[in-house]
Amino acid sequence: MAKKFNIQIRSTYPEIWRYNIAISCGCTDAAGQVVEVVGEQDNVAAVGSNLKAAPEGFSLPREVRLSTPEAEGILAYIYLVPHTLPSERDIAETEPFKLSVKVSAGRDIIYNVTHKVNQWSGTSIELKL
Repeated sequence: MAKKFNIQIRSTYPEIWRYNIAISCGCTDAAGQVVEVVGEQDNVAAVGSNLKAAPEGFSLPREVRLSTPEAEGILAYIYLVPHTLPSERDIAETEPFKLSVKVSAGRDIIYNVTHKVNQWSGTSIELKL
């Protein structure tokens, strides 16, 4: 049965402003074929900007949401791409931070996982639901 999917990305990490966030989501039919693609981006700065501080007006928590048209399933990719690298140079001082990914379909939560994100490389997350 086709349904709308809602994807929510959330973090309270104080330096989440150093990352651009993108969601690309293929909506699939009953055979698993992608029939439509939707996406959402939350860009803070161009990659390589090396900002010294969070942009004016930035606040926590940071959330990015995407709602799909009705589909039988989704094939989604979530990307966190750093535009500003950590100021610390010691790996021990740059431990991974938490990123909450929640997907619901109607009233049902079908995916609710906290991922760890490498501060240097960001992350890519694939969801097949």
